[in-house]
Amino acid sequence: MLLKGIIEKNFKYFFFFFSYLKYKIFVLILLSLLVGLLDGFGLALFIPLFQVAVDDSSQSTNPELGELDFLLDFMNSVGFNLNVGNILIFMTTLFLIKGIFKFFDSYYKVSLQIFFVKKLRFKMLDGMEDVSYQNFVGMDAGRIQNTLSAEVYKVTASFISYFNTLQYAVLLLVYMGLAFISNWQFAILVSIGGFISNVFFKMLFRRTEVASINISNKGHVFQSFLIQAVQHFKYLKATSYFRNYKQKLTKQVDEIENLQKRIGLYNSLLNGLREPIILIIVVLVILIQVSLLGGGLASILLSLMFFYRALNYVISVQSSWQTFISQFGGIVSSTEIIQMFDEGVEINDGRNGMGPLDYIFLDKVGFGFKDGLQILENVDLEIQKNQTIAFVGPSGSGKTTLVNLIVGLFNPNQGKIYINGQERNQLNILELRSKVGYITQEPVIFNDSIFNNVTFWLPKTQENLERFWKAIEMANLTDFVRSLKGQEDMVLGDNGVKASGGQKQRISIARELFKEVEIIVFDEATSALDSDSEKVIQENINSLQGKYTIILIAHRLSTIKSVDKIYLIDNGRIKASGDFDQLFHSDSNFRRMVQLQEF
Repeated sequence: MLLKGIIEKNFKYFFFFFSYLKYKIFVLILLSLLVGLLDGFGLALFIPLFQVAVDDSSQSTNPELGELDFLLDFMNSVGFNLNVGNILIFMTTLFLIKGIFKFFDSYYKVSLQIFFVKKLRFKMLDGMEDVSYQNFVGMDAGRIQNTLSAEVYKVTASFISYFNTLQYAVLLLVYMGLAFISNWQFAILVSIGGFISNVFFKMLFRRTEVASINISNKGHVFQSFLIQAVQHFKYLKATSYFRNYKQKLTKQVDEIENLQKRIGLYNSLLNGLREPIILIIVVLVILIQVSLLGGGLASILLSLMFFYRALNYVISVQSSWQTFISQFGGIVSSTEIIQMFDEGVEINDGRNGMGPLDYIFLDKVGFGFKDGLQILENVDLEIQKNQTIAFVGPSGSGKTTLVNLIVGLFNPNQGKIYINGQERNQLNILELRSKVGYITQEPVIFNDSIFNNVTFWLPKTQENLERFWKAIEMANLTDFVRSLKGQEDMVLGDNGVKASGGQKQRISIARELFKEVEIIVFDEATSALDSDSEKVIQENINSLQGKYTIILIAHRLSTIKSVDKIYLIDNGRIKASGDFDQLFHSDSNFRRMVQLQEF
């Protein structure tokens, strides 16, 4: 267990990337190893090259390369005499082969980066798709947006930095190994000095890691505040509250930038002190080696050449690792958001098909959030095919929650829901939702063309165009769309800014009709509209009655006079039901609600 804990602590980043890349990591390590060995062998040949160039007589006796003599033995075995020309040819060949492997090494790393980032983003998007709405409503929207938009770029940067570090570390080990082979005493002394200096660098890395995580957390809060500022901009501007609210945003910006400044300080210390410290270590080691240990200058020179190469990679390892740690918060945020989505995943074990909708039945259904109050209790109701029903009642009575239960966004914690006689948890919930159209108080309009808003980005085939215009006609939008310069290709702007409230609402209706749904929910669909727009939408609803199963949530009781059945809901319970006239004459609460509103 102790060994496992040590491995997990020191290789936690490696295991994170390994969970996505698997064996591909080892291919990258192997390529780096080959690049380092070929480069080292080529550098080693500089010693015999200089010896042969300075003293022609050395051609008759092999120069000394210690444990690397096999390079010279290989040249002799293939018939290459040890002269300047042959050594240069052999060196050039080694460096050319190294260049080929370096190309594959660099390109493979880019391919891995693209593969990793795509896989991570797809995993987050899949997690967001699979999370239940019931769990989603309790999540932090700012955190989700910040992770999916900003933090994922930190993960990309951290990937590049981590694998740069990994490759530099492999090359560092290669050159350290060659240095040990050349002169092991010199190599040990330099390694001890490097270990001592690393204590200082490790302290900087740890502080950078903490600051990076704090930056990500502050970013989540800032994004949450920013989303709210955009959503409530009209109110904040109209009431002059924006100046006060801005203080919350500026405070978060100050805290984030102060943390960035702290990371910049650590990076500056690392960059400024790293090379002088390493140089001091090397000078001291050479003095000890020559003065006290009596090492040969030739072996020291060869070892020093490898160490010079290695020390360059020490600098590279520390720089890239510092960069990785500074972006580490992105990995933390991404793993946490994936875990959060996984914990909130929607269970969809139902395998049965439901076929065309005939009826929905709720049997003593209740609902409440975890650690919250019970919102609905003991609800019994039945909805028949192509029936139009309405839920009315005071705000907070549970109308929207009841609709969310019916269409499968929430699961009851009491009672059961039946569809066509089958328990809903036995049905494929995605099939149920494919039959549902949802019209909200604030129309869902995307910054794209009317065609794409209605068809949800289906290809513009002749068949889809015909379906589009049919849906547009049923939503009473034909004259509006035909009058536009680009007609169906007209881009509506952010949140449909180029269309009126009533037009946006009818575009939402057209989208659901294009989808060929069986159930259409109108959740306060006319409450935000003027009287003329409300009349048009009401005519839309009336024209759809008897063709679709329609569920209305309404505050304006004038919009539900012609529905088949009304359910009066109060404090999470159905208090009364019937058509408009029945309720008006039999229920005093409903009658009082009607009398308080103007018709």
